[in-house]
Amino acid sequence: MKLLFTDLDGTLLTDDKTILDIDMKAIEEMLKCGHKLVLCTGRPLTSAKKLAQRYGFDKPGFFLVSFNGGLIYDCATEQSILTRRIPVESVKFIMDEAHKRGMHAHTYAGDLVVSEYETEQLKTYCRLMQMDYAVVDDIREFFGLADVVSGKAPTAPINVVVKPPIKVNIITPFDHSSLVDFRTEMRKTTEGKLFDVFSKPEMLEFSHMQSNKGDAVRFMANFYKVPLSDTIAVGDEENDCTMIEAAGVGIAMANASEVAKSVANYVTNADNNHGGIAEIVHKFVIKCILIPNIPSWNNLRIFF
Repeated sequence: MKLLFTDLDGTLLTDDKTILDIDMKAIEEMLKCGHKLVLCTGRPLTSAKKLAQRYGFDKPGFFLVSFNGGLIYDCATEQSILTRRIPVESVKFIMDEAHKRGMHAHTYAGDLVVSEYETEQLKTYCRLMQMDYAVVDDIREFFGLADVVSGKAPTAPINVVVKPPIKVNIITPFDHSSLVDFRTEMRKTTEGKLFDVFSKPEMLEFSHMQSNKGDAVRFMANFYKVPLSDTIAVGDEENDCTMIEAAGVGIAMANASEVAKSVANYVTNADNNHGGIAEIVHKFVIKCILIPNIPSWNNLRIFF
């Protein structure tokens, strides 16, 4: 059995956020052969679950690695099997520093995206993730640290179970260099305490030190008792690099960033819009022999 770990945006998903028929067919073939697919995304669990439901990946035997490895979800039990959270005070510090520089910042609570400011970046992000958002006066107060702020009662909606956050996202309205500078400045305080990574050129994320896709690959390989040599991981951005490096075969998409390509064992010929996942499945997961010129066996394939 082999494990295929795939990123979503820019990898399994096309630019219009769908999965190509050729890629779905290849995935179905590998699943029939007894191999496993693990979705690995920086998206919050709520968004990852919606996509999994759309394509039938929400059944027993499927796991969702969300928040860049901050939460691993078992679709069979509908429960997390691993969750790594970060201190609210760290989230507040990073958000305040981002706001000072005119950047958007948000975190998550249950099915909500939570921010202290309603920005265009917040609206766009939530529309893409298909999630609702809450705008609060003070993130610490929202997460129940009322005594830290002013002695007020927590302001979280009554139907939301508020636990410490898993990560904080910073989105810049400026160019990529503004986030590079921001990361450099934040590392003076967060280095060795929080893991930071770009999921897109305009988005920087901070999370638990072990919340990364590489640790998720190792965790799931151990869970399935599969050697790392039988794991394949594919992605396109900096937040995929740890899993590309951790897997037995690390792959970058043709459309990947240069940093992702630099750590990969293989770069696909096809990009995310032209069957890159199918290429990977047939090259690295299943071996496929097409039997030609046998009239009664049209399109017969033998897998092993």
